[in-house]
Parts: sequence; structure tokens; C-alpha cells
Amino acid sequence: MRVAVLTGASSGMGFAVARRLGAEGYTLVVNSRDPAQAVRRLEAAGYKAVGVAGDLKEEGTARRLVEVAERIGRLDALLLNHGGPPVKAFMEVGEEEWREWFERMVVGPLRLLRLAVPLFRRGGGGRVVAITSFTVKSPYPGIVLSNALRAALVNALKTAALELGREGILINAVAPGYILTERIAEWNRGQAAREGVGVEEVAARTTGSIPLGRYGKAEEVAEVVAFLLSERNGYVTGQQVLVDGGYVVAT
Repeated sequence: MRVAVLTGASSGMGFAVARRLGAEGYTLVVNSRDPAQAVRRLEAAGYKAVGVAGDLKEEGTARRLVEVAERIGRLDALLLNHGGPPVKAFMEVGEEEWREWFERMVVGPLRLLRLAVPLFRRGGGGRVVAITSFTVKSPYPGIVLSNALRAALVNALKTAALELGREGILINAVAPGYILTERIAEWNRGQAAREGVGVEEVAARTTGSIPLGRYGKAEEVAEVVAFLLSERNGYVTGQQVLVDGGYVVAT
């Protein structure tokens, strides 16, 4: 039996990863603010799943997730994921919003990883993946919270990968490009409002800039994440893997 803890796993890419790991036989510990529906969908598909409700910025959420894995008896894989922050430009974000999202996007995931390390060590190693964004490579205007905080998380995880690799704990980030989720719909609406154009125009311009000519699918990201979280991945750590259809962010 293998056990995976997944945060932000009720919808979008997080849920796609949960479903993919369920198909591989993992017992799933699924976290979001309200994971009940996701757990029901996973169980209906024949997968073993338990939900842990809570916001990752709250210390108790991380502790409950690790406690559930401890009761099951092991931890093999950890997905660090969460909903994206508001689509805002630099001058639109105040100090309180910076603090709130720093707690949720940096402090919370790193707290969970620290608490999970003893379980990984007990089992002789483990795999960790954080879902970030292709804009970490080259920041994009209008999403300053995502640009800054995902970059902070990626560099902290790179440090952890360097320090924990000899213990068999492999840590990576997967950076999706334009994946067809509600987040993309929000992004398109925000861009359209700022530019005074239609949402359809923004979507057409975006897909026209992607070499593969379309938005990606959550399931395509999940395939990459599932490999990195599995024992099939024996030699990839400390990396940020782009899943972006070949898109190159303008610099």
C-alpha cells in the first residue's frame, strides 16, 4: 500500500492528480477547505480516499494531514497545491493581502513538508511535488502575488531537495502553462477587463501564442506529477518541470 497526501485536491489539477494516483492504487489523503465532494467522487471511482478539511495557512491543517498519514502507517508522496491568489497588479496589493497569501502559499506548504519529513524518513524516502506556474521562470504583469510567492516556494523547495536528497526524499516543482481550469477563466476575465476587450479575444490570443495551439488539460499535468511522485522517478530532484505546450513567456 502506498499513501499520498494531496493539498488543494478538490478540483482542477489537484483533483486530476488525486484521480491519477488513485488509479495507481494509492490511498489518498485529500485536503481542501471542503473535500467531501471530491472524496465521494474518488470513492465512486473505486479509490480509497479520506478528506481533511482546512486552509493550509492554518498550522492545524498540516498537523491533521500528517496525523492521518501516521494512522494509516506511512507516507510515500506529497502534493503541495492550492488555489491561485487574486489576479492583481503590484500597486493593487496591500500589506495584509501580502501577509495572508504568504502564509498560504509559502509558510503553509513548507510547514507541511517539515512535518512530513519524519514520516518519509521512517519509510526510507519519499516524493514531493509542488504545483507552481510557468511565470515563475519569467514573471508576467498583473499577477504579482503569484509571481513572487511561487518563486519563494520554489527556491525553498530547491534548498530542501539539496539537503534531503541523500535520504531518498526527492522534491520537485511542476510549472503548468495555460491549463484549461477555472483559474484560466479568471485570468482571461481579468485581462479582458484591463484591456477593454472581449474574453474570447484574450483566449484566442493566448492559444495562438502556444506552439501546440491549445490550452493544456489538467490530466496532462497530472501525468507528469504522477511520474515525479512515484518510485518510477529515481533520479529527478530539485527541478521545476514546465508543462506549458512550449509557450515562451516574453521577457
